[in-house]
Amino acid sequence: MSIVPVNILEWTPEYAVHNAEIDEDHRHFYGLINRLHEAMLAGQGREILETLLSGLTTYALKHFAHEEKLMAEIHYPRMTDHIQAHEELHRRLQDVAARFDRGESAITIELTLFLSGWLKNHTTSVDRRLGEYVKAERDFKAYLDRLLSGDLRGCGAIVRRLLAGGVSFRDLYVNLFQRAMYETGELWMKKKISVATEHLATTITMSMMAQARPTVLDSPRNGKKAVVTCVGGELHQLGGQMVSDTLDFLGWDSFFLGANTPVEGLLEMVGEKQPDVLALSVSLSNHVGQFKETVERTRAMFPSLEILAGGQAFLRDQLEPVHAPHLQYLRTLDELETWIGTR
Repeated sequence: MSIVPVNILEWTPEYAVHNAEIDEDHRHFYGLINRLHEAMLAGQGREILETLLSGLTTYALKHFAHEEKLMAEIHYPRMTDHIQAHEELHRRLQDVAARFDRGESAITIELTLFLSGWLKNHTTSVDRRLGEYVKAERDFKAYLDRLLSGDLRGCGAIVRRLLAGGVSFRDLYVNLFQRAMYETGELWMKKKISVATEHLATTITMSMMAQARPTVLDSPRNGKKAVVTCVGGELHQLGGQMVSDTLDFLGWDSFFLGANTPVEGLLEMVGEKQPDVLALSVSLSNHVGQFKETVERTRAMFPSLEILAGGQAFLRDQLEPVHAPHLQYLRTLDELETWIGTR
């Protein structure tokens, strides 16, 4: 007959969710299941087992409340599914406690093994995803604070740590750089930061992207080409650079012309490179007229060339889009990635 170990659960740092209160809850939760299992093996009285089971059920509710409060505070996107998992275990514990109280069932090895298995799975899958999100939110807030304070070295330290940890291109560009600049732009629009602070944040972000670019350029090529530019008069080139880097990372050869590109020079480059797509960035609404001219002249010379358009002028200002053949508007890097996936 095999011997079941007294401690069937052991909390280790791999179960951490990067929140001291939740991690302490997990350690205590593991201990309660071990105590119930030990009392059952030792043949302790029904009253002791009932007390331990009741305590376990009560503590589960307390622990779940802690996690659910944390998820609400950080607007965790998987919160609904996570809460459903909590509710399922709570119902199971209530049912077992009620049947045990009526004398219909006993505390068995199968029950304690079920509880340990559920908690191990919950902490290594559902809670681990929560932990990763908590950590990412902490990194983002730290990065945004340093960005808004103009701390180039502080931002660089965070980016280098994330790169060394194997952060994905999407998480770095979409969830850190793009998100931070969107929040910076919102703060500027609400007059909570100065235009100088917004410009400094942009410059720092460009520097951070330069740190990540060697990873971008190491991606295998697929033979497709793109020309990316900001329309004439447009001096905000961060969005265009992000689009270009995204194309490069996903295997395209992207030629980024930067800010304020005259139409004549752009058309000359398109004729030289013969790209599969032209991407135009417009950040300010007063440059939409130049955008329209660029589209019209491009279409006249290259009737079948696909054109992608994006930028805060269309997203934030909700301008009426220009309609033309083979012209498509994309709002985010996620939409760009989806578009690339169809090519």
